[in-house]
Amino acid sequence: MQGLIYEDTKNIINEYLEIFPNVEIVLSTWTSEKTDDIPCKIVKNTPPEIRPPHNRSHNHQIVGTLAGLNCINAEIVLKCRTEQIIHNPKIFELYENECPVNKIMIPDFGTYEIPEYRTSDFCQIATKELLLEFWNSIPLYDGSFAIDGGKYFTMNFILNSKKDRNAWKDILYKYFFVKKFHADFQIEWIKLNNLTLYQKLYYKSFPNCVKNNLSNK
Repeated sequence: MQGLIYEDTKNIINEYLEIFPNVEIVLSTWTSEKTDDIPCKIVKNTPPEIRPPHNRSHNHQIVGTLAGLNCINAEIVLKCRTEQIIHNPKIFELYENECPVNKIMIPDFGTYEIPEYRTSDFCQIATKELLLEFWNSIPLYDGSFAIDGGKYFTMNFILNSKKDRNAWKDILYKYFFVKKFHADFQIEWIKLNNLTLYQKLYYKSFPNCVKNNLSNK
C-alpha cells in the first residue's frame, strides 16, 4: 500500500489481514504521517519536492512505491492505494489463474486505448520483478509540462524499459491484463463516500463508458 494515512486506512488493512491471512502487508508513507495504530509493516519516506509550475504528486507515487517494493519479500505483489480497498478475497487466485506472468494486471477504470499510454494507477498486480521494472523505468517528474500520472508512468515504462514504439492500441494488451474495476477487483473507493450523488453516479458508470471495448487479449 502506498500513500497518505486516511481515517479508513487502518480498517482497510484490518480487512486485508482477514481476507489475506498469508500475505505480507507493507505500507509505504511519509515521515509526516501518524502510523502508531497501523497494524502492518511501515516504511516512512521523506516526501519528494513538488515541482512547479505543474505541481503534481507524481514523484510521491514513484518514491513511495519503490520504497515499498524494495521492502517486501514476495514473488507476487499487489500494489494499491491507502484510501481504496479491494474486497475480492480471490484476487490473487484470479491473477495466478488468468494473468500471464509477463503482464501487469490492472483495473479497466482509468485504462484507455485512446488517449494513448494511459493505464489505471489505482492498483497493479504482477511479479515483484516486473513491478520493479515498471517503477524503476520512470524518471522523477520535473514539473515542466502538464501530464496525468497514469500516462506519465505508463509512457515511461513502454518507451524507456520496453522500448516499444508501436501504436499504443496495438500493444496495450501486450504488457497489461485488464480486469473489471467492480466485478473482478471489487474495489471500494472511500473517496466516493464523500461525493455528491451526481459525482457518485458518474464515477460508478465510468468503467463502462471510458473504454473502447477493452477486453483481455
